[in-house]
Amino acid sequence: MKTKLTISMETRKRFILNILMFLLFIVVTLSSIYFLYVPAGYQGGRNVRFNMEIIFVRESWIDIHVWTGFILSALLSLHFIFHLTWFKNTFWRSIQNWKNNLKSNKLAFFNILDDGLAAIFFILCLISGLALFFIPGGKGSDSILFLQITRGTWKAIHIWTGIGMLVTFVIHLIIHWCWVKKVSRKLFQRIYPTVNINANV
Repeated sequence: MKTKLTISMETRKRFILNILMFLLFIVVTLSSIYFLYVPAGYQGGRNVRFNMEIIFVRESWIDIHVWTGFILSALLSLHFIFHLTWFKNTFWRSIQNWKNNLKSNKLAFFNILDDGLAAIFFILCLISGLALFFIPGGKGSDSILFLQITRGTWKAIHIWTGIGMLVTFVIHLIIHWCWVKKVSRKLFQRIYPTVNINANV
């Protein structure tokens, strides 16, 4: 007897949003790795990878990084809005349980902690990214001030908060892996109904 698998429209929307964010995050990460591997500027001949082309030229990598970053930021904001009620309810429930010495869901609390750190990293990464977007680059640009912070410092903030986002994203994916696997299998079963899969996973 076949089990009928149903997926709510809300779950589908969130799943599609998560897939889009995942793909965009990969593109942003790959472009970031390019910039770390191929530093900017000729540096008096010290930069042996100056203008190195890896699939695309540097200017194309810049465009890819900037615009996928903007789109990813918009989708991450939507993701946060969708889960804002859950985040607030779980956070205050954990606080109340802690005050009353009641047993709480440690995984849920760890999830909130990871989400909170991810949100902080995201905001700082976005602000630093906008600062770098509006501050002109080039020789000597690292000393240019924006909001009383040098461009070089903004660059460092952008790099390290980006790494922080990557780490918290991986943790977030691990925490929600069962949900991802379950919804993926249900969608796969609906697309290929003749394929026999374990519907209870």
